[in-house]
Amino acid sequence: MDSDRTRDAVERVQCALNLKRRIIGVRFLFDNDEYEQADALPAASKMPYCVMVKRAMRGHSLKADAEAFGCPGAARVLGIDPPGELYASGRHHRRLGLYKDLVVGKNMRRNMVVCGHRTHGVLIKPLEEHSQAPDVVLMVVNPYQAMRLVQGWTYQFGYHTRFQVAGNQAICSECTAYPLEKGAINISMLCAGTRHMAGWGDDEMGMGLPFNRFLDMVDGLYATVNATEPDRKKKHIEDRLNSCNRVDLSIEYGRNYYSGLYLSSKDESAR
Repeated sequence: MDSDRTRDAVERVQCALNLKRRIIGVRFLFDNDEYEQADALPAASKMPYCVMVKRAMRGHSLKADAEAFGCPGAARVLGIDPPGELYASGRHHRRLGLYKDLVVGKNMRRNMVVCGHRTHGVLIKPLEEHSQAPDVVLMVVNPYQAMRLVQGWTYQFGYHTRFQVAGNQAICSECTAYPLEKGAINISMLCAGTRHMAGWGDDEMGMGLPFNRFLDMVDGLYATVNATEPDRKKKHIEDRLNSCNRVDLSIEYGRNYYSGLYLSSKDESAR
């Protein structure tokens, strides 16, 4: 892992988007030796995985094994605890009252992405503080920031046709397991559980992607600033760039891809 480049990329995202919460990385720890050597304190108490993520977004690094997981759903999805027959059959999903019958419950079980491994624990830290490359990058952003990050992804990798969103098991499955298993970005509307337990704002949503695509996505984010942003946002971006003494982006005012593209109703009637 190139730590300097990762720190630089985190700063670039902050200059472009002014995120409210820190970008974090999650690394899977597959045995007790990895867990013991991981450079963070163990979780101080049992808590849901999404609460661990929110703590890391506040700057509190931690590692967690099975004993620290306060949410059995996340433990199953992340490979901490193997799913039982009740879960595998779809009956668990049906009895939650979220799906109308067993057929829908089985559909949810079949399509929900779970990690195809068994693991001992996870290391969760602000991205720039990882000494080894994490597996997955997580962000909680507003819709505008999500749009810009997706535009950065699209610039580099093209149209992503496989977003998977159910409004359930958001941070664990949609934002962590999906990027790991599918090797691609995903967005999440979050879920009722994490909004209750972690206290995310009503205007926030989740995003996850493999770490091995993060640096390229940030390059795409910067490459699309002049093409997508209006002048008022460009001014804020330029101010943040100047405050960080960054010279790697030249702001161009008075142009973007939609300047002069659209007609008003008055213009249309005059044609």
